Amino acid sequence: MPSSVTVDDDLRKKLKKLAAELDTTQGEIISRAVSLYEKEIGTHLYSPDPKARKIIQRAVKKRDEILWRKKIRKSLQSPGPQIDEMRISNWGEITADKS
Repeated sequence: MPSSVTVDDDLRKKLKKLAAELDTTQGEIISRAVSLYEKEIGTHLYSPDPKARKIIQRAVKKRDEILWRKKIRKSLQSPGPQIDEMRISNWGEITADKS
């Protein structure tokens, strides 16, 4: 379900720039930032008990592994370049001097 988030202009520009550099959506950038926060900072703030912290860290790691598997599966299902396209890209540029 799509939703909107209100951010200041500087943050919006940063999000837009990162999304363009990583060739992904702004939502994906926010999702990765939240995951990183949960992994690096969140577990220390919400669970002072070491046992609880380990349980949360394992759950976050398992979730990341599942997301990684889904991403790999999706990329494997998408068609790749044709063999002729790969050959042409490896040849480089042919000029009249080097024929």
